[in-house]
Amino acid sequence: MWSDRETEQDCLGYSSYVDVLANICTHKDLAPLTLGVFGSWGSGKTSLMRMLKTRLDTTSKQTGTKTMWFNAWKYEGREEAQSALIHAIIAKLEEDKTLVQTALEAGRRLKSGAGILKLAKAVGKSLLTMTPDFDGFVDSFSKESEKLAQTIEQFDADFEQLLSSANIGRVVVFIDDLDRCSSAKVIDTFETIKLFLNTPSCTFVIGADAERIQDAVGEVYTVADKQRRKDYLEKIVQIPFSIPQQSVDDITCYVGMLIIGRHISSPAWEHLSAERSSFYDASLKMCDALCRWPERNHVHFSDAKAVASELEEVLPYVITLARGLKGNPRQIKRFLNILALRRQMAKANNLGVTPGLLIKIGVLEYAWQDFFDSVADTVDPATGHSALLDEIAKAAKDHKSDTLESKLLAESMGKAGLVEYLMAAPALDGTIDLRDYLFLAQTSLSRGQVLAVMPADEKAESLARAIEGDDALRAKAAAQQAAAQEPAIASAIVRRLVSDLQGAKEAISKVRIIGGLDILCRKHCDQYPVVLKVLPQIDPTGNDALALTGITFLRSAQSAGVEIPEGIIDRYEKASPLAEAFSGSRRNSRKQER
Repeated sequence: MWSDRETEQDCLGYSSYVDVLANICTHKDLAPLTLGVFGSWGSGKTSLMRMLKTRLDTTSKQTGTKTMWFNAWKYEGREEAQSALIHAIIAKLEEDKTLVQTALEAGRRLKSGAGILKLAKAVGKSLLTMTPDFDGFVDSFSKESEKLAQTIEQFDADFEQLLSSANIGRVVVFIDDLDRCSSAKVIDTFETIKLFLNTPSCTFVIGADAERIQDAVGEVYTVADKQRRKDYLEKIVQIPFSIPQQSVDDITCYVGMLIIGRHISSPAWEHLSAERSSFYDASLKMCDALCRWPERNHVHFSDAKAVASELEEVLPYVITLARGLKGNPRQIKRFLNILALRRQMAKANNLGVTPGLLIKIGVLEYAWQDFFDSVADTVDPATGHSALLDEIAKAAKDHKSDTLESKLLAESMGKAGLVEYLMAAPALDGTIDLRDYLFLAQTSLSRGQVLAVMPADEKAESLARAIEGDDALRAKAAAQQAAAQEPAIASAIVRRLVSDLQGAKEAISKVRIIGGLDILCRKHCDQYPVVLKVLPQIDPTGNDALALTGITFLRSAQSAGVEIPEGIIDRYEKASPLAEAFSGSRRNSRKQER
């Protein structure tokens, strides 16, 4: 299993970015500087920033750089959040025991609690114009403070005194999780950063989702114009760096190194990391290169063959992960944890699952949750086949989605990329027995669980209503689920459907009810007589669908050895020309078989 926390183990090839960003952070001509490390949730911003901080720390003696880490979200909901950043920076500088008395006094002035908080607010009052409010600045200090700091220049001088006394050439402040904060706290943090932007020795590295920051500007300052929001961000962040999108090869390498890395020690990890670029060698497929690595470096493993086997089970399906999870490292890591858990569960319960389908169905559940729930809702308990997947496969093959009167089918066919994902190898269609896979995913199947624990009457009512519903696909699936119920519940469903059949006005409603009863009674043959007491009362004249559905039901009952009321089959056969032709065709077919 893998931790969901950030890591400095470079499975994503961030080392090259770190080299460049480290030079930028300490470049003498670029300070003061705010560097933005931008990316969506889970893209690896924090990991990249941690690697960058470690790199700067290893060269701190040569460059005179001091780094500090500030988690903005830690102070979410606390009034002192704005002053906390200032205090944290100054406290970091005061760690140097050789500071002279004048520097310590400057630090005390800078940390003057509520006064410095008000200073930050006063300085940042007019953010969009970047114009300080000097009157607010002066008013924010007590009489004693006024003697020590009358202007913003005094703040800068005090800070410079601290840096000089501590022999620090550059302070690099990493601010993480800013995009998790409220909009007000996002702006408070930027106000505070602005205080230090007159000091040449300061660099701020901010990890965030750029869109979230722009949204905060719009919310706090009621700015609707996207360009103005972007302009504000550009005034604070001089150099933006966006996490690059991962390719399929990048994701393959990431997954492979994660799997290998779980089985090796730290020294061996350094060896693996050093060889990362070799996995991109064009002369050998990346999957093959990763799978061979454990055996070529077997001294690092207790069981190199087992690791290679795990790689061979997962890596061929990385493209499936890439399609469904869109290359997000955190989502991939969390998915691999889920996959590892389910593989263990499958082994413990002797389930017949295949690695490719286990991954594919897991991604489907993770990336298309609503559709996955619909698939589970349309599974026939007797076979494990999904009516929804079956109809999608048929529609994809025929290049049309009107094979059934089903809103669910039409909506599913319209989901971007879904049909292509389902049909790509290993194909996921109506021939797959999903029961073992749904057992592994049962904690996500809230609808199925609710249905399973319903009282008998509620369950019968729920299934009966679904059978009568206006979605043909859901109706068919509900009938299959009804057929799988215990006799008492099946009998209750039949009684409800028969009662509703007698009162139905629309022919289409009668068709759905009789069709559902046909599926249900084939499993519960003792229910045929209940339906046959009512079926003679239904007039199918002139309606092809009703006549054909009635004939299908009657033939099923006849095959089950049930006595059919006299004349009813003849009446349904003659109800429409299509029904009569259908019955004649079936009789001729039987004669030929004899």
